[in-house]
Amino acid sequence: MEESTTHTPAPPEKIGMGEKVAFACGEIYGSGAVALLSLTYLLFLTQILHIPAAWAGTIIMISKIWDAISDPLMGVISDNTRTRFGRRRPYIFASGFLIIVAMMILFMPIQSWQSTGLKITYVIVAYILYSTVSTVFNVPYLSLTSEISQNVKVRSNMNFARIAVGMLACAVCYLIPNELLSLHRAGTLSDTGFCFALSLGFGIFFAVPVIVSACMTRERTPLPEQKSTFSFKNFARTFRLKCFRRLLIMYVFSFVCNEIIASLLITFVYNLSGGATVAALGGMSLGTLVNMAMLVSAGVIMPVVLVMLNKKVPKPVIFLCGLPLYLIGAVSLAFFPASQNPILMVVCAAIAGLGYGMVQVIPWLTFPDIVDVAELKSNDRNPGAYNGTMTFFKKFSTGVAVFLVGQVLTLAGYDESLGTKDFQPASAVRGMRIAIGASVCVFLTIAAVAAMLIRITTRKSERIRYYIDKQRAGELDQLTDEETQEFAQLKMELF
Repeated sequence: MEESTTHTPAPPEKIGMGEKVAFACGEIYGSGAVALLSLTYLLFLTQILHIPAAWAGTIIMISKIWDAISDPLMGVISDNTRTRFGRRRPYIFASGFLIIVAMMILFMPIQSWQSTGLKITYVIVAYILYSTVSTVFNVPYLSLTSEISQNVKVRSNMNFARIAVGMLACAVCYLIPNELLSLHRAGTLSDTGFCFALSLGFGIFFAVPVIVSACMTRERTPLPEQKSTFSFKNFARTFRLKCFRRLLIMYVFSFVCNEIIASLLITFVYNLSGGATVAALGGMSLGTLVNMAMLVSAGVIMPVVLVMLNKKVPKPVIFLCGLPLYLIGAVSLAFFPASQNPILMVVCAAIAGLGYGMVQVIPWLTFPDIVDVAELKSNDRNPGAYNGTMTFFKKFSTGVAVFLVGQVLTLAGYDESLGTKDFQPASAVRGMRIAIGASVCVFLTIAAVAAMLIRITTRKSERIRYYIDKQRAGELDQLTDEETQEFAQLKMELF
């Protein structure tokens, strides 16, 4: 398609550095909490509270399903909110104070309770409460990613900075819990100390940036005149957008793969390496080093991703460039020979991290562009509905995935009666290999197919903004013949 050059993109809004930093810092909780729970919670349930693995997976699935159901509801609530502070920021602000309480309840040290049934009941209620608080923050905040600016380039750069901050937060949320776990294994840190270090320490670490983000950001897109209502019909309406369906598949399957790897990696490396440590790094556990290798590599690749974005390489192409590295590194890690020097697992993790960085950053950078397409199609801008749908399927899918991981571990002979310093039987390690290796191969292949079918570029996003401006002004019937042809082509490709 020969694209028109008659339109110059809107000039960038003047957004101060303070607001940019505050906006990005919200992702400390958005990404950091996901990393923390993915890394520690299955282990916490099985090796601290001694809940059977099958039940632990079921607990996480139940909570994720509730989390998934609450997301579309929160999307409609925030879409319809009208206050002088905006429709997203009041919820972000309130969630900042609730996070600390929810974290304390979630990691409550109840390991001394004699009744397994009572433990399971408590943890289900605690996780549902935490998930509700998470939803109150995440849905408005992720909707804000498409409303922080109307300029495509400014919005893209701010969201890139947000995701980069989120990756740094992930590094902190991998490194510190790994080291706390090492102290726990050594007997230096008690069960109760481990629980409160996670809950109170990370509760404060997450809450402060959330409150700052709520106080210092603005919403810059016009509000729709008509309010929306929640119904399954409205929920299903998001699926009518072709490019959104493809983004959803790309996002969900890549994220589920991340979740499975994160939930098993620390236990897998510890058992496969025989609890190896790295003397040259002050006795750091190999599990910590493997996790950090993956995250450092993901950070190293970020400047490359930024250059590709500035060169206007299509975002789905960047996603596809990262998949082979992610696949090779993760599969090599999953099936790493026990006879080899375990330090070589760091190399496998570093290769996976390069791909992970490219894969992780793209879906939410693409999301604001999809919201623009949705507005152009429906003449209505409700990013909360699309964000709610994305997070619904992400959380529902990850809940089912962790449930299946729990079943696989149980069938493989995982022993929940063992402590954090004990080694699982060889059959359980084989189960972990299968769970990681199979999910990477299957889920990343599905994500790759979806990414290849998303036909959206930076140039197309700029043209979509042009037609949105025309639509808002009631001037779509005044398009030139060339613009009419271009508009029809965009609708065919993206609607």
